[in-house]
Amino acid sequence: MKITLRIARNELASLFYSPIAWFILIVFSFLTAMKFTSMIESTLSYLDVYGYNPLDVSSQTFNQYLGMYGFLAKIVDNLYIYIPLLTMGLLSRETASGSIKLLYSSPVTSLQIVGGKYLASIGFGLCMMLVPMASVIYGSCIIPHFDWLPVLVGLLGLFLLIAAYCAVGLCMSSLTSYQVVAAVGTLITLAVLKFVGRVGQEYDFIRELTYWLSINGRTSNMLSGVIRSEDLIYFLAVILLFLSFTTFRIAFGRSAVGKFRRALCYCGVFVAVLAVGYLTSRPAAIRVWDATRTKQNLITENSQKVLADIEGPLTITNYVNLLDNASTSYLPLSMKQNETIFDPYMLFKPDLKVKYVYYYDGTPASWDNPRFRGKSVEELRDYMATIYNLNPRLFKSPEEIRRIKDLSGEEFRFVRIARTADGREAYIRDFNDMQRWPGEAEITAALKKMISTPPVVGFIQGHGERSTTRPGDRDYTDFTIAKYSRSALVNQGFDVCEIDLSKGEAIPEEVRILVLADMKEPFAEEEMQIIDSYLERGGNLWILCDVGRQQAMNPLIARFGLRMEEYQLAQPFGDFYPDLILSRATPESAALSEGFREDFPKRRLRVSMPGCVALTKTGEETGYTLTPLLATNSTAWIEKEQTDLREAPVACNPDADEQRGVYCTAYAAERETNGRKQRILVTGDADCMSNAELSSQREGYAAGNFYLIVEGFRWLTDGGFPIEIRRPEPDDNRFSVGVEAAGPLKIIFLIILPAALLLTGVGLWFVRRRN
Repeated sequence: MKITLRIARNELASLFYSPIAWFILIVFSFLTAMKFTSMIESTLSYLDVYGYNPLDVSSQTFNQYLGMYGFLAKIVDNLYIYIPLLTMGLLSRETASGSIKLLYSSPVTSLQIVGGKYLASIGFGLCMMLVPMASVIYGSCIIPHFDWLPVLVGLLGLFLLIAAYCAVGLCMSSLTSYQVVAAVGTLITLAVLKFVGRVGQEYDFIRELTYWLSINGRTSNMLSGVIRSEDLIYFLAVILLFLSFTTFRIAFGRSAVGKFRRALCYCGVFVAVLAVGYLTSRPAAIRVWDATRTKQNLITENSQKVLADIEGPLTITNYVNLLDNASTSYLPLSMKQNETIFDPYMLFKPDLKVKYVYYYDGTPASWDNPRFRGKSVEELRDYMATIYNLNPRLFKSPEEIRRIKDLSGEEFRFVRIARTADGREAYIRDFNDMQRWPGEAEITAALKKMISTPPVVGFIQGHGERSTTRPGDRDYTDFTIAKYSRSALVNQGFDVCEIDLSKGEAIPEEVRILVLADMKEPFAEEEMQIIDSYLERGGNLWILCDVGRQQAMNPLIARFGLRMEEYQLAQPFGDFYPDLILSRATPESAALSEGFREDFPKRRLRVSMPGCVALTKTGEETGYTLTPLLATNSTAWIEKEQTDLREAPVACNPDADEQRGVYCTAYAAERETNGRKQRILVTGDADCMSNAELSSQREGYAAGNFYLIVEGFRWLTDGGFPIEIRRPEPDDNRFSVGVEAAGPLKIIFLIILPAALLLTGVGLWFVRRRN
């Protein structure tokens, strides 16, 4: 070991005597410092102009240093430029000058030579880490409650990447006497390691090996504050692989060894590394430590509990239709990348398996290109397989896929189907939004729906109510059965059905929530008996009233101690019609759910209710505890003179007994019955959940209609669905300095630090010349 350290010390001294090494160090430090100072200055300037957003409760430690857009990730993006210049002369310089022969003839082993040279290179790599470490120290001074652990994990990932690059560079340096060739060879090898993950992706076993061997994205977990055992093992294995190759190269140069034995040594080490990589990358062998305070890289406790309740293995099958435009993201080339959304779930359920079924079927509506018209599905398959360079036989025919699974109900679009060992299934879809992939809420909801009895929401029909099947503006398709809408009830763990009381249909026993929206005609006596029977068994109810429905709906909501006012509300706001009522969550609503307590006040959400009536208490004892849920601001009044608030200017007229004030537009009612809590929601408007209102975009306020739907149904299911994935707020969400700190920051990192390095390098050069 002493000899190895002596070689390392001499090599490190040689590096620091080299102007190339100092040039690399100074340029790297300066460019790195520029990225850091620009990030901090940009953030501080933004906060100086706009102030702190109460919605932004994210960790400033994470924002500035970690993740895809953090400071450490910016260093990783360009690190490959510097290391080849550093390592290109480690052994090639010795070979070119002939001094390598002195090493060969000395009593020094090949392993000691390689170990010394490598220690010297990573020693210089530690010097390159000075600027990142200085930036972290500075960040800890200006960010209160700085989250040290995940940043240290990120620095570890950065250093391991430098160490792996150095091992590759040392190996390339041992192959040639030309330093430039060694540098180019290092760049080529790093490029191969980056893109090897795309090789053989259509073959299961080869895909696992090549994807593991790829260095692309290997630091992404650590740069998010997560240590995964497979990443640590990967870096150690790659470093040992190239150091072994370098050792073999030197050892075989010192003694005559046959080609077969050489090939056996190289192949043996390579196969051993691949075997270790394959075995340690199996889900059952992976261990993970999330260093962040809020464990933001792991699934929440609610999701963990759902996984714990799933007995036996869980299989998620991806059904990929070649004739669907969305299939391009799920073909074999991207298969491993797409599986990453289930990595957090595999940590808590190692027997979760992800499979793929490729097929071609249907004629999706997106195929409107004239070149594709008139072609059979087989011709389309051959055409698309040629474009993607795939074997057409990889895809099952329409007859074959229909024997396996009928996907016509999914419009032959891409879909995932989770299946338990006893055959229970749930659909996990992609969505028509920017994020596209399902998040934790949607995945966990599907899994929980599969292993438990999903809450069934029944929508009353037969009296002009809003429909869940018609796509009209006033109807409720978007938040109920729209399969490719993220917030739809069917994607949040619910089942939806319609019940036509006018046809004598009974309310099924499995219905836990009944929705009655905008009933135009009162119930017949026998229909009211059906509703009463449902209420007596403890069923929950959401009633959505509307303007002009007092006669039909007041007798029903009177059972809960409420009534609709005779006239509608008016509330002037901006350039909108005065019948647009913007309701806010009341302070009393905070007791219902964390969403009402946190989201509505922090985000300043307003529920838009076009055409709304006020709800008031009747004062009669009904056994229900009433909680005001939504209310107007103090500028609203009940308009008694005009019935159409969009025809002429509307003003509050005290002479007509119109008074400005706060009016309740939604109530929550609760009572104990049959050993459980019965919950009722009543709103003074039915348009707030309509297709038209949910898709409308108005400026001047933050719409909270979707939040009302989510929190309303969550309260009605006693927190069961939608799944709550809320995390604790981080403490490090502020800066202790303002934009004035940007000036000293630039002086320290862009002037003092590079100048200190430059003066140190020049000083060493003068000392060496004097000696």
